[in-house]
Amino acid sequence: MTKLALNVEKVTKTFGGTAALRDVSLSVAAGEVHALLGHNGSGKSTLIKVISGYHRPDSGRVEINGHEVHYPTSALSLKDYGVSFMHQDIGLVPSLSILENLRIGRLETGLLRHIRWSNERRTVKRLLDSFGLDISPDMPVSRLSASERSVIGVVRAFQDVTGGDTTADEGGLVILDEPTAALPEEEKKRLFDAIKQVASRGVGVLMVTHHLEEPLQFADKVSVLRDGKLVETGAIEGHSYDTLAELVVGGSIARSVKTGIRDLTNQDEIIRVIGFSGLIIRDVTFSAHRGEILGLTGLMGAGHEELPFLLYGAQQPVGGSAFVDGELYVPDPVRARSKGLAFVSGDRIRAGGVLSASVSENVTLPVIDTLVGRFGWIRSGREESIVQSVLSQFRIRLASSHLPFSVLSGEASRRRSLVDGLAVLRKS
Repeated sequence: MTKLALNVEKVTKTFGGTAALRDVSLSVAAGEVHALLGHNGSGKSTLIKVISGYHRPDSGRVEINGHEVHYPTSALSLKDYGVSFMHQDIGLVPSLSILENLRIGRLETGLLRHIRWSNERRTVKRLLDSFGLDISPDMPVSRLSASERSVIGVVRAFQDVTGGDTTADEGGLVILDEPTAALPEEEKKRLFDAIKQVASRGVGVLMVTHHLEEPLQFADKVSVLRDGKLVETGAIEGHSYDTLAELVVGGSIARSVKTGIRDLTNQDEIIRVIGFSGLIIRDVTFSAHRGEILGLTGLMGAGHEELPFLLYGAQQPVGGSAFVDGELYVPDPVRARSKGLAFVSGDRIRAGGVLSASVSENVTLPVIDTLVGRFGWIRSGREESIVQSVLSQFRIRLASSHLPFSVLSGEASRRRSLVDGLAVLRKS
């Protein structure tokens, strides 16, 4: 009989009359990589929070490595069952080093309880090397990019169930909530390889993702949630991008793919960058035209993450020139807004929004001056009209627009940040 790392049976969870999960049942076998898919608001994050003990289900049961979860409980208590979680908000301590973040609660001590730092560095270096990470264990987390922090979070999750031993058959369960959200393609492949290696040692892996092509690359099974209901669970074999997309959104999707290169000769040039340089990038030159989508990518640390900060003026360039609509442009946030340039940061937690403010306040923040009435009061009716319009346009489903921004799922908050960017463009 196949050993189950995770068994969820008929779990239901409601919030204020809204059913986030409805009789959801799925299982993850030991040594299996299981992908969990679904659109924003489908119930993925709620299911993970039920499994982790953050939410108590209204009905149903959860078993982890053969142990039934008794609520109330916590992720810390569940570690005794051999399970580790990595949520969208990774939870690393920026002021501490990679070593300290990975080894908190595990530090080896010698005589007089002094920490054996040399041994700890060797342990962490070996663990980082197994993930192909050429980073010093003493590097402060605050100096890492968003993608590097995601990888370190995954390393920590794997360490929790394997003890950092890359050869032992430990078993256990690892749950990853969108670990690839900030990773470039090369780092994704490295992560997928690591996931499969860990699964081969008997660890069950449940990974939440919004990218439909990813399960086709690494998963053994897939489960799809839609509006709180499980609409599919089974082997990934036989599925394609199209079939997964149809399961996620419901109904039949007519996909029309047109190939060819557009003639941009007569297109208006919006921005031209000549010889741009920053702390990482050197002598970068490119242009973008009206109606064109220009992609910029590279390996982790190649510098593509720095360029948006330089263009918006959030970080000052050390060389080069920029032109917007044919006029010389000196990067500065205020000047960028006046020129119709918007910046959506990939780091949604630290730079994507005001966590303590409501969704409404975050959505209208870039255009707040247009909502001020005669006596300095915010026109709440106009504000709510704008908020509901953009939430509907971007298909963000919320019980209330007055919820704190901090409670949004990763996909919803990323869309909200995009709304902010478009608000700047519309205002200009």
